[in-house]
Amino acid sequence: MIETRADVTLPVPPEEAFAVVADIEHADWLPAIRRLRHIGGPSSGVGARYEVEAGLVGRHLRGVLVCTELTPPSRMVLTLEEGLDLTLEVTIRKVVGGCKVVMSARYSVSGRPFAGAVELASQGPARRETARACEQLAARFGRKDDLKSAAS
Repeated sequence: MIETRADVTLPVPPEEAFAVVADIEHADWLPAIRRLRHIGGPSSGVGARYEVEAGLVGRHLRGVLVCTELTPPSRMVLTLEEGLDLTLEVTIRKVVGGCKVVMSARYSVSGRPFAGAVELASQGPARRETARACEQLAARFGRKDDLKSAAS
């Protein structure tokens, strides 16, 4: 199992950041996602199902992404039902001057030929994609890099 994690501090309240993060159908801040289409369940929230196409590690992946947990304005969990064994988690907490968004992904490619080698080869690119997602989310709001100067 591979785990990646990245975080960013945004100069907005948690509720504002969560509204963008939880709007999965318009998640243009997720750089690996090529296409998302709502295919079932509620339009948003727990049970919402999306057909997803993603590009990662030079591969074109398809599957069904499902919102399995939604606790506004602090936590969202998405799981890929078909395709790669993948769980995406976003947590948001209030900090001085805004909020901190933490994105993490856990995935495995077990049961496939050379699964261990594929996981090792994908680890670096997956970490970069997680960091890039944080950067693209930050670009929507303007990034707050220095919390100490914000607190002064």
